Amino acid sequence: MIPLQKLEKLKHIVIESHKNNFPQASVLYSLMLLKHKKVSLFAKEEERQYAFLPWYEKLRRDEPASADLKISADMNILELYLFLQKYEIKINTKMATAFYAGFLKRYDNFLSPDCNGILFAVLSELINLGADHQLCVNELVRKVSLNSVRLQSIVFKKVLLRKNAQLATVCLREEDFVSSGASWSDVYSIAKELLGLVYVQEVEITKSDEKDKIIKLSKEV
Repeated sequence: MIPLQKLEKLKHIVIESHKNNFPQASVLYSLMLLKHKKVSLFAKEEERQYAFLPWYEKLRRDEPASADLKISADMNILELYLFLQKYEIKINTKMATAFYAGFLKRYDNFLSPDCNGILFAVLSELINLGADHQLCVNELVRKVSLNSVRLQSIVFKKVLLRKNAQLATVCLREEDFVSSGASWSDVYSIAKELLGLVYVQEVEITKSDEKDKIIKLSKEV
């Protein structure tokens, strides 16, 4: 996970954030500061949905030329939390809020079938440690961009129901993204809404001119 013993001999740590992993990156940034390390934070892709989290203003798009160690934030958020617990690392308010946001996103606003007693016990502990529940909900659940709403309208107009209405399929084109101003990153949340249609058990959204652009979702039975 994180080479804690090795950190003692290192001065400059770089943390690389990946798509939807900024909460983990924020926690790691706080951890490095607690260890009194010089730390840099970068991501190759935009992560504006997490702009409300601690240290987002430190995020840069280019990787530092030199560092003693690079840590990827592409890790399971529950495993990161349990790692800090195992080594008795104190979670401060900034870390608690970042963790809470990460769990909220990972577990689909806590509607995921993966939610269990362990998760809710962790969330309770995070709130006790100062996690800002309302801030995370307002920013990640209630806010939606106009571009995303426009693309949602296009998706619902194009959706086709197959296999006795159990499969919802949508084929998007580049002009759909141009006209809406949305990006492929907006598609996943819209796909989840299609799963709420009556009878629909599976969703498949593709981008016609990019074969690798495809999202498939299914309901847990």
